Amino acid sequence: MNRSTPGRLQELEVLFARCRYGWRDFFFELEQGDASLLAEDPWRDLDDFLEEVDPAHRASFGATLLEMATGDETAAQAQALAIVATCREPFDLGPVLAQEPRLKKDLEAHLALLLAIGQRNDARGRPIIDAALKDPQRRHAALIALAQLDPAAAGAAGKSAYQKDRERIVSMLKRPLEEEEYATYYQMAEGVLQVRGKAGLDAFLKATAGSDAALGGELAQLGRRIEQQAELADA
Repeated sequence: MNRSTPGRLQELEVLFARCRYGWRDFFFELEQGDASLLAEDPWRDLDDFLEEVDPAHRASFGATLLEMATGDETAAQAQALAIVATCREPFDLGPVLAQEPRLKKDLEAHLALLLAIGQRNDARGRPIIDAALKDPQRRHAALIALAQLDPAAAGAAGKSAYQKDRERIVSMLKRPLEEEEYATYYQMAEGVLQVRGKAGLDAFLKATAGSDAALGGELAQLGRRIEQQAELADA
């Protein structure tokens, strides 16, 4: 797994001190602060940073996220859940799941919850995912989460998503992808690899292909591409 550089960790330490060790201000600066601190994924280095911080500050990390996720500010809800989805730090989604009817009122916060359920592989959120699959605005995120929760059960929905974007996906396999080109099926498969590893990805690809040998061959090629990109990202 790709580790943060000593320089980046020192940069985060200085920023945290500048924020008077307040996680909310720290999160804001990471996402919207000075350009030198911005990254494609502002939360990428948090896990490594948490290993270096004072235990008291680390203990308040999850408490702050919970407070944000269950509070009344929709922007804070979405930000906290995006962090929960990205980080490996232990976090109990239960209290947040209990607030889902309220979170559902804001699309961004609800999408962040769906993705957090999938990334955390929290089966308690399955009814929320199943309901979101029926909503066109939430279906994309729900499909990714469904694949992470249950790769085999997501096969039929995955096949539909693949067929919709097949021409575009196949054309992309021989060149690097731009962020906006990631099709739903590609992101479903990528999400499965992140949460369940190669065995989970293989199960998802097989469930998608079913008895269609030609489709199975295409998806095997796609699987190799996704694994290669993951290896490059962690190099």
